[in-house]
Amino acid sequence: MLLVATSVVVAYCALEIAYRIYQYETLPDRLFRLGLAESQKRGPGQAIFDEHTGFRSAPHVEGRSQPPFNGHWRTNSYGHVAEAEYPRQKPPDEYRIAVVGDSMTANTLNNVRWTELVERQLNASPTWRASVGGRPTRVINFAMPMIGFVQFAALVRYDVFDFDPDLIIVNFISDDVRRRLFFPVPPAPTPDINERLRLFIETNILYQMRWFRPWPELFAATIGRLWNMRCHLPLDDRLIWSQSVNITFTEKSEAIAAGAVAIRDMLALARAHDRPILFLWQPEVDELDGTARPRGRGLVEDLQTAVPEFSFVNMQPRMAALLDGKRLEDRSDLAGLDRDSIARLPDGRKLEVYRWFYVPDDPHYTDYGTTLYGEQVTAYLIERSATGVDVGSAKRP
Repeated sequence: MLLVATSVVVAYCALEIAYRIYQYETLPDRLFRLGLAESQKRGPGQAIFDEHTGFRSAPHVEGRSQPPFNGHWRTNSYGHVAEAEYPRQKPPDEYRIAVVGDSMTANTLNNVRWTELVERQLNASPTWRASVGGRPTRVINFAMPMIGFVQFAALVRYDVFDFDPDLIIVNFISDDVRRRLFFPVPPAPTPDINERLRLFIETNILYQMRWFRPWPELFAATIGRLWNMRCHLPLDDRLIWSQSVNITFTEKSEAIAAGAVAIRDMLALARAHDRPILFLWQPEVDELDGTARPRGRGLVEDLQTAVPEFSFVNMQPRMAALLDGKRLEDRSDLAGLDRDSIARLPDGRKLEVYRWFYVPDDPHYTDYGTTLYGEQVTAYLIERSATGVDVGSAKRP
């Protein structure tokens, strides 16, 4: 019996190895053929494949976000989230700020864009106007949802400097350190689709395959289906194609290493173009209410350790100051209520910090919170300009 059992185990292991070798050797081409067929079916959408930045927002798109967000937004002819059009070549009498970031900056879940608010408020500030030689300021929003430092660097390298900004702002949250390059949409059927499609498959699908995972993949792909057993290497290529994209690095060390490369790249590009670059760290709800452990705790500090020249402005103290006298300990009427119960109260009774966010476990700001954040960014930029710190002023030729 022992001999029979051993023989069965050895035979299965041999079949399992053969199955994985078969998948490893044939899967890229099988997915490529499937991808070609899928690309022919796909119509125009809100995102466009881009081999450098992962994707870009499509031009002239008008979108609405689903509840609880209910935001309304549109893109201009460049695919930037903006109401206005502007020339790629900067007019000689214009001061430009390029803003790079994720969904907290793109604000496609909102009806308010803090970048547009900053533009209006800077143009209304005599202090700021004086610091930029009296020129009107244009704020260009290059942000895209779901991206992180790796794709920030790609945007700066391949897109931002085409618009000749005087100042670059990279607005980030802690979780952006964890995010890797990914492609949310496959490439369109253009003459160069072959190379682009293979890049899409390798980055989005093959990158995530753990070929040495201790799991009976062959059994799960065959008999295990009767019990809905999870299979990471199914026989049906469509199941592999449809697997959700993992937008974060698997290991923290991998995320820090990639983020360090991205930071150095952005700093080097700014120096090469002789433009100041400013990193703003936007706080999430967990970093303001102190009731839960932030998902990205320690990531930004680890990234700064890896890149000592990485200097950023932590916006948390400025936002936290707006909560003085409005915290839970200042609200006796909320005593005994837990976090979720407080967050579900009407705005008139809700704790101030929860008026800033749609739900307590989501980092996205409401229109109200977005407005407050934009005001603090404006205040910081005006203070910075008033102290004589270089903002790409009229001193530049």
